[in-house]
Amino acid sequence: MARGNYRDFLTREQVRLKKYFYVLRPLLATLWIEQERGPVPMRFETLAETLIDEPELRAAIEQLLVIKRSVGEAEVGAPLPILNAFIDHELTRLEAVMPPPTRPIDEAALDRLLLETVMRTASSADSTDTSNAE
Repeated sequence: MARGNYRDFLTREQVRLKKYFYVLRPLLATLWIEQERGPVPMRFETLAETLIDEPELRAAIEQLLVIKRSVGEAEVGAPLPILNAFIDHELTRLEAVMPPPTRPIDEAALDRLLLETVMRTASSADSTDTSNAE
């Protein structure tokens, strides 16, 4: 999604500045997950404040937020080179990263849990039926 939005909307001579958020949010969310920080925050500002250390990049993102708040969603402008460089770098880096190996699942343990749960539920239903019959 990020790559498609970047390619289709942010490499032109004039761009809808709102589209930067459509690219930056998933990239920052990916960084958040890579750093094992837990559930990804909903607020874009939290992601940017936590993950972006580079002052020029952070300033560009803050400028973008100010523009979005003051002139609205449809604002068009020249591409922001520092943001494009960050996006391009992250997209390239992520394409080269292998996904983490998945841990094998102990299916036998899940089968035991299911059986115990079903048996416990059946047992309590039987005792309820017996007490209602009296």
